[in-house]
Amino acid sequence: MLLPHARPLFRSSLRRSMPLRAKITNTAFLRMESTAAAYVPDDVLFESAALTRFIKLNRPKKLNALNLSMVEKIIPRLTAWRDTAAAVVVIKGLGGRALCAGGDVASLLDVAPEDSSAFFVDEYLLDSLIATYPKAVVAIMDGITMGGGAGLSMHTPFRIATEKTVFAMPETLIGFYPDVGAGFFLSRLDGELGTYLAMTGERLNGYDAYMAGVATHFVKSDNLQDVEARIVELSGRADMLDSPEDPLGVKKLNALLNGGIDDFQVPVPEGYEYTFGGQTGDVIDRCFSHSSLEEIMKALEADESEFAKKTLETMKLRCPLSMKVALELVRTSRNISIRDMFKRDMHLAHHFMRQGEFKKGVTYRVVEKQNGRADWAEAPSDSEIKSVYFSEELAEEYNNVYEMLDSFETGDYHEYPYHNGLPSESDVREYVLGESEDSGPYLQTKEEVIAHFELDFNGKAGVREKVDDILSRKTKVVRGDDSEILINWV
Repeated sequence: MLLPHARPLFRSSLRRSMPLRAKITNTAFLRMESTAAAYVPDDVLFESAALTRFIKLNRPKKLNALNLSMVEKIIPRLTAWRDTAAAVVVIKGLGGRALCAGGDVASLLDVAPEDSSAFFVDEYLLDSLIATYPKAVVAIMDGITMGGGAGLSMHTPFRIATEKTVFAMPETLIGFYPDVGAGFFLSRLDGELGTYLAMTGERLNGYDAYMAGVATHFVKSDNLQDVEARIVELSGRADMLDSPEDPLGVKKLNALLNGGIDDFQVPVPEGYEYTFGGQTGDVIDRCFSHSSLEEIMKALEADESEFAKKTLETMKLRCPLSMKVALELVRTSRNISIRDMFKRDMHLAHHFMRQGEFKKGVTYRVVEKQNGRADWAEAPSDSEIKSVYFSEELAEEYNNVYEMLDSFETGDYHEYPYHNGLPSESDVREYVLGESEDSGPYLQTKEEVIAHFELDFNGKAGVREKVDDILSRKTKVVRGDDSEILINWV
């Protein structure tokens, strides 16, 4: 239900107050009046080393959960650093347990709907700024990285996982939906993995986050200090990398940082098997390819695997409305731009703050710490989901908020500018089918395809295992003998 037009749909706190600790050149911030109303000292720390700037989330007792005070500090810093010699920004969490466990949703329960919506708008503005930042951004996902923490990390070109990484978008468990631009990110993962993660909120641990493409690198937690030192060292070379075709040296610095972090990667752990590969990956692709929640549940019920049974039980605990919105979000976000993604999030957050499932879910799970199934309402029909939550005409009512994205001078794109992780399923598919620039007109053997990607990715750890899993599930032998077994995409 829309609010009366005479009342602002969102009242962003960034329009009301902003504690500033840096020289701000963006005119949007110069119009703001600074107050100390929401200011909490030292919940975010900022440091500089050479041409590297560090953002350190500092609420370890709260697992660095993101709140308004933190957002209000980070945005002006990032804005100021855009106009300085800074070349790299590193985002990390202090305390050793989390990058960021999510947004501080419990604090929104007693807030008026329009003000709770404003928190999400401010958060999405920050995420949009990070996603389109003109300089290199490195997110260190050491520990819990969920919800709002995923928003700070998954749109960055460098995402470092460790053995302590726990990644998830668990919003369907609390009556919300995978926000912070997750629709853009999840819809671009391999096969139906993004659909599965969005609807179930399940976790990716450690090396799985790297193999899935959620992280671009995997480094032992004990080596992170050395990695940060290498990043600082490499950032100091940024002013020597410019060229006529790359005047700011951004592309060269990206390659330099990618190789520098690769130097600290560990081989695939002995005995490791990718949790969402093999037969499990097949179940995910088959069951989650359907277009409705009901069809997906029916497919899982018909599947006899233990994974399908476990997934079905997991989904029975989730909010039906949230799962339907999550499914439609992933299905319809594959071809939209990053800026339109955050506009869509602003629209969706407004609606979720005005219906009871979010308050019900947060109260049950976060406040009361219950582990069963909340008393979820019956979900609307698919047609209602599309007409209310995903209506383009309705989205036009939010133009006054969308204009805030323009004031941040963010860029826009339909695909992430840099791909520093492992090969994706689409990369392998295009090569096998001869659709990529470096593939030939002839069929190849499985080993030839793997060797190509190992060479193309400079021997990056995990390439062989990732490509082998993709080929095992997605190709078939079309001609072969004892000396040459050729494959093609299924």
